[in-house]
Amino acid sequence: MRGSEINLKALSECERGYLFGIFEGDGYKIYDKKSRHYHIEFYLNSEKDKEIIQFVIFLLKKINLKPATYKDKRFNCLRIRVYSKSLFNLINKNIKLNDKNKEFDIGFISGLIDSEGCVNCNKNFIMIINTNKKILDDCKDFLNSIGIKSSINLRKPSFKDKKNSYRMYISVSFKRLKHLSKKAGKLPSSGVDISQQN
Repeated sequence: MRGSEINLKALSECERGYLFGIFEGDGYKIYDKKSRHYHIEFYLNSEKDKEIIQFVIFLLKKINLKPATYKDKRFNCLRIRVYSKSLFNLINKNIKLNDKNKEFDIGFISGLIDSEGCVNCNKNFIMIINTNKKILDDCKDFLNSIGIKSSINLRKPSFKDKKNSYRMYISVSFKRLKHLSKKAGKLPSSGVDISQQN
């Protein structure tokens, strides 16, 4: 099977950033040497992430791909898989923020929130947990440049963890941006800012 050609121009800059951001959090890329297939997969919670799943499928179809879904009932996990050498190669080069493109960066952080984020509607906070501190530092620098407060703290590894991870707290003022995060969209319009937690 030959990987599908993609039409990335069909996406807005924010949508493009979202796709890369959600891949950074919950995506995997696999090259099968035997079959010569280039797989891109997204792993999401089949119960909690229904709205996010629908949006990711929408974006993949929008760029001329044919996503297939597979459910693992043991873990409430749903895999979205596409075959595309073009997207595979693009992901290898572009998993990072773009200093020159505000809309892309807002989309990227939106995708990261929806994949690795936690939004508490009662306490009004956005938190991302990730092992890649460079990605979080880049997000923090960008947010600071547009006046959105954030902070990053080391999260001590548990017994099962093999490496350190980091918590990033983002001000609820992120909600006022033209973002695409389904999770952040559920926050009330105002609330306590805990982005400067230690």
